[in-house]
Amino acid sequence: MIIEYLDIALLCLSIFIINLIIYLFRSRSLKVFDGINFSKNSIHKLFYGNISIIRIKTILRFLGILSLIVSIAGIKAGVTVQPIERKGVDIIFCIDVSLSMDSQDVKPSRIDKVKFEMSKIVDSLEGDRLGIVVFSGSNFLYLPLTMDYDASKLFIRSIDTAMISSRGTNIPSAIKTSVEAFSSKDEQQKVIFLFSDGEDHSKNSIEVISSLIKDKIGLHVIGVGTSKGSLIPVKNKENVFIEDDEGKLVLSKINIEFLKNLSLINNGSLLRISKSEPVSENIIDIIKAGEDSLISSFEFSDYDYKYQYPLAISLMFLIISYVIPSGRKIK
Repeated sequence: MIIEYLDIALLCLSIFIINLIIYLFRSRSLKVFDGINFSKNSIHKLFYGNISIIRIKTILRFLGILSLIVSIAGIKAGVTVQPIERKGVDIIFCIDVSLSMDSQDVKPSRIDKVKFEMSKIVDSLEGDRLGIVVFSGSNFLYLPLTMDYDASKLFIRSIDTAMISSRGTNIPSAIKTSVEAFSSKDEQQKVIFLFSDGEDHSKNSIEVISSLIKDKIGLHVIGVGTSKGSLIPVKNKENVFIEDDEGKLVLSKINIEFLKNLSLINNGSLLRISKSEPVSENIIDIIKAGEDSLISSFEFSDYDYKYQYPLAISLMFLIISYVIPSGRKIK
C-alpha cells in the first residue's frame, strides 16, 4: 500500500484534531445545562429536539471529515494489469566516430552532418524506441533503447570523434553491440542504421556481419562522404591535417563498394550523405514502413487508487448527519 499525499493528509488531520479538542473543551463548558442546575422541563424549554440526536449528528460529521482526510491521502494498493498496444520500431543508430569522420568533404563535416540528420529523424519519431552505438577501433552502447526523444537529442549533440581513444574502424564489432542492444523478448521490428564512410580495418567484415544479423533485424547503410574525399583536419589546429606513418597527408574517401555489399545483407538499403543531399526523409520512410507492419501488445502494471471508498463513506456520513432533523433552537 502506498499513501501518495501523506503530507497533505497529515496537515488536514492536524487541523481536524485541533478542532476536535476545541469542540470537547466547549462541550465541558456547556455542562451548566445539566440536571443539577436546571430541571428537565427548563432544559426542554431552552432546546427543541433531542440532544442525543444532536450528539449523533456531530459524531457523524466528525467521522465524515475523518473519512474525507483518508480519501485525500490518496491510498494506492494492489496492482492493475491492462493490455496496451504500442505501434513502433526499435531503432539503433550505429555511428562511426573515427577521425576520418572529421573530414569536410561534407559540410560542415561528416560527423556534424550525421548529427544534424539524426536530430531531424528523432523529431519525427512517435512510439519508436531509439538507441545509439558509437564506434571506431572499439565501441560501446552510448544510449540504451529509450522513448525519451529530448534526452536522445542531447546525446546526439554530444557525439564527437574524440569519444573513443582507440583508433581504426571495426564495423563488425559495432554491429554486434547494436544487435545485443535489442531485447530478444520483444517481437517488434528491429532496425540498425549504420552511419559510416566505410573505412573498415577489420578482416572478413561482410561474413562476420552476415552471421550477426538475424532475420528480424534490418540493416540499412548510410554512406557519409564523397568519392573525391578530403584531408582529415587535426582538432583545434587550423590548417593542420593528419599524416600517415610516412609523413604523407591522409586523404579520406568513402568506400562505396564495401558499404554497398553491407547493404545487401538481409535486403537492406544504401543511402548517401554527400554535400547537400539529405537522407533523413528516406530514413523516416523506412521507419514508417516498419510501423505500418507492426502492432505490439504488452501488459502494463500499476497500483490501483482506493480513494473512492473512503470518499463514499465520507459522503454517506455527512449526508446522514444533515438529513437527520435536530430542531436545536434557543428561545
